[in-house]
Amino acid sequence: HSFAMASVDKPTQQPRGRGSAVWLYFKDVEGKENSAACLACKKEVLRNTGSTGSMRRHIESCHPIQFKELLNTEADRAKPKCKDGPQPLKQQKLSTMFAQANAQEWSDSHPRSVAIDRKILRFIVLDSQPFSVVEGEGFRDLLKEACPQYRLKSTRFYHDKLETLYEEIKLQVQDEIDRLRDFGFTCDLWSDGQLALMSFTIHSITPDFERKQLLLCVKPFTDAHTGLNISAVFSTTLGEWGIGLEQVSLLLRDGASNMKLAGELLKVPSAHCAAHKLNLVVKDSISGHRGLKTILDKARSIVGHFHHSVTAQANLKTLQLQLKLPTHSLVQDVDTRWNSTLAMLRRINEQEEAFSVYRTRHRPIEILTDNESDVSKKAVKLLEIFEVFTLEVSRETASISCILPMVKVSLEHLQQVDCFGITYLRDDLVKGLTQRFSDEKKSHHHIVATMLDPRFRLDFFDEEQRNFAKAELVKAMNEILRETSLPTVDGDTAIDEDLSDVSIETEPQTESQPQQLSMSALFEKSSTSSAAAATLRDLSRAGTLLPVSNRGNAMDKLAREMAAYLSEPRLPFEEDPMKFWRDKTPSTAMSALVRKFLGPPPTSVPSERIFSNVGNIYEPKRRRLLGKTVEKLVFINYNVRKFDP
Repeated sequence: HSFAMASVDKPTQQPRGRGSAVWLYFKDVEGKENSAACLACKKEVLRNTGSTGSMRRHIESCHPIQFKELLNTEADRAKPKCKDGPQPLKQQKLSTMFAQANAQEWSDSHPRSVAIDRKILRFIVLDSQPFSVVEGEGFRDLLKEACPQYRLKSTRFYHDKLETLYEEIKLQVQDEIDRLRDFGFTCDLWSDGQLALMSFTIHSITPDFERKQLLLCVKPFTDAHTGLNISAVFSTTLGEWGIGLEQVSLLLRDGASNMKLAGELLKVPSAHCAAHKLNLVVKDSISGHRGLKTILDKARSIVGHFHHSVTAQANLKTLQLQLKLPTHSLVQDVDTRWNSTLAMLRRINEQEEAFSVYRTRHRPIEILTDNESDVSKKAVKLLEIFEVFTLEVSRETASISCILPMVKVSLEHLQQVDCFGITYLRDDLVKGLTQRFSDEKKSHHHIVATMLDPRFRLDFFDEEQRNFAKAELVKAMNEILRETSLPTVDGDTAIDEDLSDVSIETEPQTESQPQQLSMSALFEKSSTSSAAAATLRDLSRAGTLLPVSNRGNAMDKLAREMAAYLSEPRLPFEEDPMKFWRDKTPSTAMSALVRKFLGPPPTSVPSERIFSNVGNIYEPKRRRLLGKTVEKLVFINYNVRKFDP
């Protein structure tokens, strides 16, 4: 043990009458004849009268540096005395002892050294630093000042340790997978011309209704990007992690034909990313109208003028202050991100007064006419709902259950927006939203997930969908009973008559107040169905009547539980569905049903976000990194916080 105190009371020399040098490190304890107090740690050591053995053993076991000094002192005393006579023995100051202890370099196996090794590797991985950062003069100076006992290792050392950390995190991911049942997947392909990578993330819900999101891998992809090759990589990845195809509840992908074909070849359910679809709806609607394109071209020209002139930017800032406008910078849109176009129009509308004054005081620039300005403001009002929609489906906690209800309330919102003079844009957005999400209205997984989300239940299905939704739910109930090895019935089942009168309680609709656009507010004022009794009656009497002796008790129980759940009022949109189910403690079958259908996310955004990190890792300073090293760096970067926060 090293010293834990900066200074202690001690004699300047060995106490008189004390023959042993060990007394240099101890003093008497007042009132305790058989005890001595260590000057280093203040611990009291019991001793027999006239014996210092226990004191010596304490120094040897607890203070190795001082014990070494003790041995040297004893050796010096054993030497013949010089002619000049004995010299008084001076005790070393504790401050000097501390300095010596702190200056002693740790061995590589020292616990603190091992811990710092790990922290440096974690720093390299999480901050996307090159391994050579440890060779930098600034980094070395920092470590020397912060922890002089630590011996900084070579670049190769930390590179080799990457494999150890990778295997450690991989084992933890495997343990997590082994205790989960059904998985939603996202996949995406990334390439920069020199390296192609394919990512797979998994999304699941634990038996305790906690969402889990993990990265399985980012694999180098050297073959042609065909559906067959993609399906082969996916199948291999599942095998490596011990996941069966039957555990894949849904695969989220982009709309490319090769991705779609991969899902078909694997015979797993797949869906087109909702965020991609929203992007296509907006881009198609905007590009189809010359008047709006003219406005966007003018907006880009205005932004470009100020972005290319420091003087113009300074003049604009002065005008913003004089006119008491927000001192915001202008936004240039990017072709691949429609929401950047919305952000650009917002700033143009916000600063139109400043542009008008700038034009007269400084330099004539082409600004929007009054009519164009009106169209721009109304276009922003129409497009805002797509921004809100995109943000909601891109959340880490989002489930595919939200898509159908959000499409419904978004369509309702678009019909209520004042779009005089720009009706064509509203009509195209409505048409695009309806057509692009038509597959989801027929999707087994989307329908059942919506019904199992306590924020939606049956409220957002129209009359045409109800019978189909009922059949899909009963189908899912039978499937889950088979998967959980509980008794089932063939086809649909008959449920007791006493469930036929269950009805949904609906909360009274209140007049909504003007507020900032949010999905929660739209759900509050949405027109939802209150005619649920007939639907539940159909659900409770679904299909072929079996002899009483052969009826599936498990199905009876599950159907009763489902009917009771569906008859409850829905939760507000901002509530957490996982907390609802955690508090409800559902049956085994109901729990399995919820976890299977609410697990998958609505987008492939999780995989796309991974590749934004790949871009940071695979940047000019690190171009020589091999694909396998990049794979491990990204895998650790994504998963390490979940297991080693």
